[in-house]
Amino acid sequence: MRPSQGPGVDRIRATTSATISAGVSVPKVSPGQYEIASGLFGHLAPRLRIVSCDAASHLKATPGAYDVLYSVFGALDFTDPRELLPVAVTALRPGGQLAFSPPPCALRRRRSRAARCRGRLCTGKDSRGEATTMNRWVLQEHVWVKVLDEAGFTGISVDILPSGGRAPRAHCW
Repeated sequence: MRPSQGPGVDRIRATTSATISAGVSVPKVSPGQYEIASGLFGHLAPRLRIVSCDAASHLKATPGAYDVLYSVFGALDFTDPRELLPVAVTALRPGGQLAFSPPPCALRRRRSRAARCRGRLCTGKDSRGEATTMNRWVLQEHVWVKVLDEAGFTGISVDILPSGGRAPRAHCW
């Protein structure tokens, strides 16, 4: 499952659904994004399933349905992890994996007591078609490990990947 923000990212999900033997679900919280994704990639159904709801609601309604949950610039960036991670645990089959990459800007912050940093990011249009912004969750590595553990994840590991350029390195869980 990959909650995503736009058609460019959805293209990756569409390619994945066409090349693997498993289905891919893409929750879209924005009606506008749902319409765009459905128009561009609806022909890939049933392997690519675009659903009109937020990721937490979708995961809550699908216990034990997934082998892998994957999020890059998706639900784990824009949903309170204390809300999303517990339902992600229940949506995974035994032995299932959660893989995600938080924003690399978290690497530049010094360790602090704060559980989160909130920024504002333009993400698209709301149900009335107006531009909207959402808070983005930017957690430091130690905070991610803590909230993953509290949600019931086990075997938590962090890989720090090179950027391939001058940008900061990226975390990958």
